[in-house]
Amino acid sequence: MKVRKIQMSSGFKYAVLVDNTGMPMPYPNLFVTEHYFKTSEASNTCKAVFDRLKYLYEICNFLEIDLVHRSLRGEFLTKAEVSEIVHWASYKVDSFREKREKLKQTKVVKITKKSNLEAARVSIVVDKDGWCDIDTTYNRITTFSQYVSWLDKTLFPSKESETEILFKSHRSRKIGRKKDTYDEEKYKSLSSAEMSVVLDIVRPDSPRNPWKRESIQYRNHLIIHMYEALGIRRGELLKIRIDDVKTHPRNGRRYVTVRSETDLEDNRADRPEAKTLGRNIPMDKRLSDMFDDFVIYHRSNVKGVEKVPYLFVPHGYSLKKNGLSISSVDKIMREISQSVNFNVHAHALRHSWNDKYSEYADRKIAEGRTTHNKAESDRQKLMGWSETSEMAKWYSQRYERRRAFEVGLELQEKGSAKINKATEAHDEDVNY
Repeated sequence: MKVRKIQMSSGFKYAVLVDNTGMPMPYPNLFVTEHYFKTSEASNTCKAVFDRLKYLYEICNFLEIDLVHRSLRGEFLTKAEVSEIVHWASYKVDSFREKREKLKQTKVVKITKKSNLEAARVSIVVDKDGWCDIDTTYNRITTFSQYVSWLDKTLFPSKESETEILFKSHRSRKIGRKKDTYDEEKYKSLSSAEMSVVLDIVRPDSPRNPWKRESIQYRNHLIIHMYEALGIRRGELLKIRIDDVKTHPRNGRRYVTVRSETDLEDNRADRPEAKTLGRNIPMDKRLSDMFDDFVIYHRSNVKGVEKVPYLFVPHGYSLKKNGLSISSVDKIMREISQSVNFNVHAHALRHSWNDKYSEYADRKIAEGRTTHNKAESDRQKLMGWSETSEMAKWYSQRYERRRAFEVGLELQEKGSAKINKATEAHDEDVNY
């Protein structure tokens, strides 16, 4: 099985799940079409769902479970079978495949319809080394539950299926509610000191700059500064066109338009998509000058660039009307990480922007220049979140956790200083 990307005549990119003979698998493709494609979900979202379904079929093939055949007969998954599928859903795909090969060489208890949950546990060896992150597991189980339940209802509608309830009951017990879970590592941003190091090393005149060609130095310099200053997503930056940077006709201020709609003219294999709302974000003079300098003196020298509408393009070979790829941005981040000796990625810069915004908003609130509600409303608009999104609240709480941690540490250190001082005074009294 594999997920294949296709481009329709309209320019819209889509994906299909094909079997080992190269033929599309009817039920997974029908499911994604009905539940995601018709609801105008981004093509990358559809591909992510296909990747999860592909993994579901890998797990079921290993457990000798034929999902379609079982649904057609009305022999829905048992509690024990759901339990084992959920178990393997928590593993990284490579780890699952490695363990699958090892288990094939040993005696594994096969789960049948008559098996109970205790029998299922005999074949489960808990090994946290190969586990994936909580959100990935959550999304897999959600997709598994929706798809298998849809199969049951579509192929054997006369019998009520409890498959979705079984899957989701495991999901809730295993990882809890997503909004109650806080993963510090996932939302890790760069500290002020780390950000200074990154901004310094990407300067075109820096002796530590990891790129040799001048045009690439200026391109990557602008990329990092736009991520840092605007707080936009990786894909949003790659969708920016030259004419998306405009000057307001009345006040003369510069701004960039971040577009949310799918760009059907974009021929990149892994087309950048936006997960947030479209918006206009201001650009100060420093960033505007940096943009002008790159466009006029460096981007213009790239062969064939006049055919490409996007701001950032590959440098060094003839273009095919394509902008810079997502993998190229990932490579830029890896090269920076190697130079600074700590991990740098595009989304960490978005987190860093939110940290900086939280500090700025705190100062404005303390000075009486804004309120908490207005500050969070501004954050939502600048980040492209809808009014119903909880992301602004999440980032605000994240900053408040960090601030509370620092306050708690400061309180302890002051207490320790007093205790040490009192102890030293007592020692002196004893010496006398």
